[in-house]
Amino acid sequence: MAKLMYENRFILTRKLHKEYFRFCYRKLQKRTQLISGLLALLALGAAGYLYFGLHSIVGAVIGLVVAIYFVFVVFFGYAFREWLKYRELQDLHGKAIVNLVRFHSDQVQVTVNKTKFSFKYGTIVRAYESDELLILILKREGMAEHGQPLWKRGFTGEISLDDFKEFVNQKTGKTIF
Repeated sequence: MAKLMYENRFILTRKLHKEYFRFCYRKLQKRTQLISGLLALLALGAAGYLYFGLHSIVGAVIGLVVAIYFVFVVFFGYAFREWLKYRELQDLHGKAIVNLVRFHSDQVQVTVNKTKFSFKYGTIVRAYESDELLILILKREGMAEHGQPLWKRGFTGEISLDDFKEFVNQKTGKTIF
């Protein structure tokens, strides 16, 4: 194994997961809201036609229920999906989701509780920065886009965040930060 350059340790709390989810899935959120809004209007129109045009109360009630469901998705679907993903992580890794991210000179090694994986620096395509997190976005041919969160206060040792950002820029050969 190559030389360890940086290490980041943190427990993925619900608050950090919300922040991570907001950055990584915001395009999907907007698309889902738009499609759900259109489907809600379509279902509402169908319910109106069934009730007023065909005098079908059962069909109108079903159309109304479908419209209410899509309105729910528009306003609360994103938060519900984030909660489900966090619960899924807890089911997979236990209540405490411990992350250890080690930056070696040739690759990045990630350990989430007992699960391990690694990736090369070349797969980092961009990064997002929030108040508490750095999120590295990874993409490779044949691989779905994936975000790797790093807690800003989780770096071990006396390091500067700017030095870490410069290190990632140098290793990727791109201006990530």
